[in-house]
Amino acid sequence: MKVLLVEDEQSMLFTLSNLLKHRGYEVIAAHSAEKGLEELGDDQVDLVISDLRLPGMDGISLITEVRERCEDVVPIIISAYGTLGNAIDALKLSVCDFLRKPFDLSTFEETLSRAEQRRNQLLAYKKYVLDLKENLLGEERRRTMLSRFVAKHVVDRIMSSGELPARAGQTQKVSVLFADISDFTGLSEKLDQKSLVFIVNTFYAALENVMVQYGGSLDKFMGDGIMMVFGNSTTAQENASHALEAAVQIQGKMDEIRRELQRFELPEISIHIGVCTGMATACSIGTEKCLAYTHIGDAVNLAKRLQELAGPGEVLVSEATVNELADSVDSIPGLGGLHPLPPLAIKGRKGQVVVYRAEFAIPHSNGK
Repeated sequence: MKVLLVEDEQSMLFTLSNLLKHRGYEVIAAHSAEKGLEELGDDQVDLVISDLRLPGMDGISLITEVRERCEDVVPIIISAYGTLGNAIDALKLSVCDFLRKPFDLSTFEETLSRAEQRRNQLLAYKKYVLDLKENLLGEERRRTMLSRFVAKHVVDRIMSSGELPARAGQTQKVSVLFADISDFTGLSEKLDQKSLVFIVNTFYAALENVMVQYGGSLDKFMGDGIMMVFGNSTTAQENASHALEAAVQIQGKMDEIRRELQRFELPEISIHIGVCTGMATACSIGTEKCLAYTHIGDAVNLAKRLQELAGPGEVLVSEATVNELADSVDSIPGLGGLHPLPPLAIKGRKGQVVVYRAEFAIPHSNGK
C-alpha cells in the first residue's frame, strides 16, 4: 500500500514514517499539506494520514483535495485538539480514525490495521459493484443477442432458468404464418447480390414491425421467406385473429415497400402468405454443437403448403384458422371476408383440404 503522511512535527514525521516503511508501506512524507500535494502529484495513494493543524492548508482541506484525486483513499486524522467541530468535519469526510495526541505506537499500529481493513473492504465492495455492473451488462448483451434469433418469451425463459428450451419441447395450439417473396428465383437471375439483399432486408423490416404489433414470434428466416408463430395470447382465437390480422397488414404494406424499392430503381415485388392453426411443438432441434429453436408439427407443414399454393398478393387460410376465428372475422381491420376455394389437394396429405382466400376491404396491387 501507498500512504501520504503529513505532519509538521519533524520528530513525529520521522517516527511514523519509519514505522510505516517497516510495515511495508511506500511512504510520501511531508511537513505541510502543500508540500504533500506537490509530492503526491498524479500518483494514487491508499491511505492519507495528516495532522489536523498544519501551517497553511489544514488537514481537513488536505484530505478533501486528496480525495478528489484518489476517491478510494482512507483518511486518518491526528490532532491534539479534538473539538466537536473537528469531529463533525472528519465524519463528513468518512475519516477512518481520529487519533488524539499523544498516542503510543501500539495505538497507531491498531489504527493502521483498522485502516487497512477498511481499505480492503472498500476495494472488495468496489470490485463487487463493478462485477455486478459487468454481469448486468453481460446479461443485457446476451439478451440482445438472443433476441435476434429467438422470440422474446423464449429469451426470458432462457435468461431466467439459465437453460435452453428442452429437446422434447412444449406442444400447444398456435397459429403459424409463412410469407415469401413471389418469383424470387426470377429476381435472382436478373439482379446482383447487393440488390437482392437490399430487397430482402426491406421486406423483413416491414414484416418485423407488423409481427411485433400483433404479438407474433419470429421462428426463422428462410432466404426470401419468413415464418412467424402466434401463440402468446390468452386464447387460441386471439392467436388466430392476430395471425390473420398480421397477414392482412403485411399485404397492405406492400405498396409502401414497392415505393421504397422504386426509389433505388429496383423492381416491384409481391408476396404470398399461408396461415394455419393447429398443434405445434416448440423445441430445440439439431446437434449438441448446433441447435435451432423452432416449431414443428402438422400446422407448420400446412401453413407452408398454403403459402406455396398462394398466388402473388394472396393470403390462403386453413379451415382450422377460420373455425377458430368464428364470429371475430368481421372485426379484423382491412379484411373484406374469407372466400372458400374448391377443396385442394395438398402434397403429402391424404384427401383434400378446405382452404379460404382472404379478400381485402381495400383492393391492392399484387405487384404484377
